[in-house]
Amino acid sequence: MAAPEELAQLVQQDHTDEIAALEEAAITALLAGTGAQFERLIRRTLTAWTVAFGSPDALATPGAALNRLMASVRSVVHRIVGDLGKRAAAALTEVLPSIARAATQQGAGFVRAASGRPFQPPPARVPSRMKARATAMADAVDEQVSRSLTALKARTVRRWSDVLTGIGIARSVTSTVERHMATAVTYVVNDTLQMTVRMVGGMRLWIAEADACVTCSAYSGLLADAGTSFPGGLSWDPGQRADGADRIDSPPVHPRCRCRVLPWLPRWSAGQVPLPLHLQRQARSNIAHGHARPSESRAARIRAAAELLRSGVDLPPDVRAAAQRAVRSRRFAAA
Repeated sequence: MAAPEELAQLVQQDHTDEIAALEEAAITALLAGTGAQFERLIRRTLTAWTVAFGSPDALATPGAALNRLMASVRSVVHRIVGDLGKRAAAALTEVLPSIARAATQQGAGFVRAASGRPFQPPPARVPSRMKARATAMADAVDEQVSRSLTALKARTVRRWSDVLTGIGIARSVTSTVERHMATAVTYVVNDTLQMTVRMVGGMRLWIAEADACVTCSAYSGLLADAGTSFPGGLSWDPGQRADGADRIDSPPVHPRCRCRVLPWLPRWSAGQVPLPLHLQRQARSNIAHGHARPSESRAARIRAAAELLRSGVDLPPDVRAAAQRAVRSRRFAAA
């Protein structure tokens, strides 16, 4: 049987990185060159605006020059992202079988490492509801492209900043694609792992990333009986907590969440610190030291550290001291 530190490394780093690499390769192939195309469009449009109206700060004069300029911009935007929704849905549909196969092997690898015994993985499959998710992503992208093209009509543009806004709406569809694809990937990973959970039996163990956000950190190490769900609305940040929220069956709990649920049997501890407790301690230490996503505000992490101190959970002296320093100084030593 592997030690809890080894199991955590396996699922939080090795397995997560493998899935992220498959996802990133699909996104990169889909969006390659898109950012550069938008940069060129902005530069050329700025030059054209300056020639037509005198300077970037000049107001546009309604007429043929503005009509031609905006028709050209709309044409280029449509060429760059006009069919992105359709292509993104196809890319998602293409990559998900690979994600399911990898997750199936990962679930089996975890069981073998945790139990020290052979385990044959179940067959990999992509849930049928993923077709609806691919369609929803395409619809979201198409709606965003439509908003961009509307914002770039000559009758709505008076300043160069208006043009930038319209192009920016179109450019941000890449983030929409990335968000939808990451969420769909996490759904498939967890749907696949549930087959392993059902085969093994026992309890269901929530595993967050090692540097998870303050919300996912509140779930890491939680156990649920087979066939039952996890509490909803948890977070170490009281500002993000949702008391009375509906229970949730499995991740994701937010966009780009990479949490996963795996089977757990008490006998796998083998006299060591059990993995669930190891994950809980790790999450509390990360909260105390401010180890979280760069996208999280420092205020949220400080609130989480204060909540950790108020929670009454047993904390090692160094973890408690780190949280106390952070709350007192309103900053983390590593931040």
